[in-house]
Amino acid sequence: MKKLTIYARTVALLLFATTLIPLQSIAQDVSFNTNGWNAQLNGAFPVFMVGSNHQNYSTGNSNQFSTRIMSGFNPANLTFTVTAPTQKDITVSGIVQINTHLQGPGIQNDGLFESRIAQIKIAGNFGTIHAGKGFGIFNSTSIGDNGSGLGVGRFGGPDAADATLGRIGTGYTYANFNPRVTYTSPEINGFTIKAGLINPEKPNGSGNRSADLETATPRMEAQIHFNKEYNAFDIQLWSSGLYQNMDVVDMDVVGQDYSYAFSGWELGSKLQTGAFTFLGSYSRTNSIGADGLIGLNISGGSGLDQADVNASQWYLETTYDFVNILIGGSYGEGNQDSQITPVGSSPEIKNNLAMAFARIPVTDNLMVMIELQDFSSDAQADYQAIILGTQFSF
Repeated sequence: MKKLTIYARTVALLLFATTLIPLQSIAQDVSFNTNGWNAQLNGAFPVFMVGSNHQNYSTGNSNQFSTRIMSGFNPANLTFTVTAPTQKDITVSGIVQINTHLQGPGIQNDGLFESRIAQIKIAGNFGTIHAGKGFGIFNSTSIGDNGSGLGVGRFGGPDAADATLGRIGTGYTYANFNPRVTYTSPEINGFTIKAGLINPEKPNGSGNRSADLETATPRMEAQIHFNKEYNAFDIQLWSSGLYQNMDVVDMDVVGQDYSYAFSGWELGSKLQTGAFTFLGSYSRTNSIGADGLIGLNISGGSGLDQADVNASQWYLETTYDFVNILIGGSYGEGNQDSQITPVGSSPEIKNNLAMAFARIPVTDNLMVMIELQDFSSDAQADYQAIILGTQFSF
């Protein structure tokens, strides 16, 4: 705890000093135009130093303190967009994003390198179609919180590598980046509707026998979103849902065919008045456990262990924008009930994460970020963390 006190004092001094800098951060796109064609490049490079104390983590149930330089919830990314000249009132773009992550302490000169987005965007008076790899729909608006969305949020342990979890499992289910085709309607009186067909998740069962798992249809996801300004208030309301069928066919360990479904619904709201913003989200899911990952189980076991398990996710967040510094706090939980099925079993699990945070612009393109965390879980070592980060955006 002495080490944590030293970190806390350092963060407090930084927080006080940066309140004296009256600057506002605005990301800038790099654009090129030739004969009606437009090419854009934008990106973000976040880096965080994390000091964390993990309870009962080491041999003999002793605590383990660590200091790590890590990626955040968003890894470093570059997004390339090429837009063709508009023809027949239709504008077509190609979008590719490249992402790279910081590795953990056990690996040197190696980190996860991936492309999260590779899609065609077709826009017109009819709305917008996205075809290719991109973000999902269910819970996607709730993922845009100020606390963990730009920062770190939950992470796996003292030796965590690659991107962190944000509020996955302590507030929302991860929308993930999957091949999909989505449609977004034009806005009508503040309402927009988004719907899509998503590549289905296929969790591996006992013995990694994915050949015995059948996903005959894609996952369906949809959202309705409302946004309206009323005098001094800006109000957003949304609701989303998902459904995917899963068939387990002739598994020797089951001795019978078995079917279940990934499903869920969500309600969310955001109210902004002056410098205050209030955000909240609540969702219920089936076959998606407390960890908030569709088809995966990071608490141990296979994704099939979560078949037919009932779970919930929720969080509340409030922020205040001083122009030269944004401060806020949030609290959220992920819960699942115990469940036994022919393909596995899941225990009762509760995760919760409390956060206080600050976002401090230094220049138009450089931001300093501070987080204080208290995390507890039935499936992962509890920890407290102090985090100092910076992000260059353009």
